Amino acid sequence: MVNLVKIAVGVTTVEELRLRQTEFLKKINDNNFPYFYHKTRMMPKKHEDIISNGSLFWVIKGAICARQKVIDIVKFEDTDGKKKCKIFLAAEIVKTKPVRKRPFQGWRYLKKHITPEDLNEPIKGNFESNIPIDVQKKLLEMGVL
Repeated sequence: MVNLVKIAVGVTTVEELRLRQTEFLKKINDNNFPYFYHKTRMMPKKHEDIISNGSLFWVIKGAICARQKVIDIVKFEDTDGKKKCKIFLAAEIVKTKPVRKRPFQGWRYLKKHITPEDLNEPIKGNFESNIPIDVQKKLLEMGVL
């Protein structure tokens, strides 16, 4: 199994990650392909292995603590003609046992010996309402959501 790891920049909790992804999906409003994606300029060489059974693990506040199944990786050119790719992720975010991870740029392949175990801990909050993202973030910080 080949997995990726990526820092969730500016995100402080797994719940906030879910909130931001929900807000992203509302903005793009594409019912034909309703999946969150991460844009990157580097296409993983092992993309076929990643798509077949891999996940993207998220680093939040210096620790790997969540993952999402990778459902597709697609090459594209941006408006400037630069080649990039989109890593499409399943909607479900799975919390994992926290594992410390030092800062890095972009994405990396996750080594098998440090791949964390899943936790049976649900993500708090629904995030499907029309409450603005900044208000929902404050509610998360207060422990209301």
